[in-house]
Amino acid sequence: MYKDKETIYIKAISPIHAGSGQSLTSVDMPIQRESHSNIPKIEGSSLKGSVKHNVYHKLRVNKDNKKEEHKLFEKMFGSEDGNDCASAISITDAKLLLFPMRSAIDIYKLITCPYVLKRWKEETNQSFEDSILENIEDGHCVINQNSPLLSNDKVMLEEYIFEARKEDLSILFNGSFENLQINKVVILSDSDFIDMVTMYTEVITRNKINVETGTAQGTGLFSEEYLPAETVMYFSVLESAFYKGEEEVLKYFNENIGGIFQVGGNETIGKGIVKVINHDLLKGVTE
Repeated sequence: MYKDKETIYIKAISPIHAGSGQSLTSVDMPIQRESHSNIPKIEGSSLKGSVKHNVYHKLRVNKDNKKEEHKLFEKMFGSEDGNDCASAISITDAKLLLFPMRSAIDIYKLITCPYVLKRWKEETNQSFEDSILENIEDGHCVINQNSPLLSNDKVMLEEYIFEARKEDLSILFNGSFENLQINKVVILSDSDFIDMVTMYTEVITRNKINVETGTAQGTGLFSEEYLPAETVMYFSVLESAFYKGEEEVLKYFNENIGGIFQVGGNETIGKGIVKVINHDLLKGVTE
């Protein structure tokens, strides 16, 4: 049970590898995906571990009242052994909202689909009407009323061309987070969207280097899958109903998460850096 909730929106500054382990598919180390839809996600356990790591090391920098800060930290995120206290904070899976794709007009577009938007509406209590999401067939899309087009009302994503219909898309994202370029948003059909987020993630081939010789190891070649930079996701932070402390749980989280943190693997090569794009709108941050 939970007594309070905050929705956090994150944008990938660098590609994210939230891995699902080794695979026998064409990619050795794929990203996490929803089993029923194949839409990319970040598991709540992966996300909470990254957030906890970020907050812990941020608090270590401040040496004043270190013991008290550590006690409060354990109240919020749970003790290391799990016996002293349970976590007052729960974090859900990060779900995909907008996925970047190369565009023929303005470098990239941010694609989404009716399924993703309706789920987001249900989970975050958005108020837009579903009519704008109706009758989007395969090979067609909906764009904002001021978005630039190719000739003959068409949008080109990668090598695919879609017939476009113009609507006022600002009503979908009104006030949820700042600095969204609404003219970049493209709503595809559900099946087209699934195809795109399946085929157009980044796949990087890496090699292991022999530290003694400085040359590549013969059997060290492997591939990794990444969510591309500019991807927008959202997750919920929940306050446990069993927490009896005086501190404001969500305010503590919002004040300490900061505007930028790292999630997923390959931190030492700059991967997984994300920005909280609604940070200034969170409880406690603007007070």
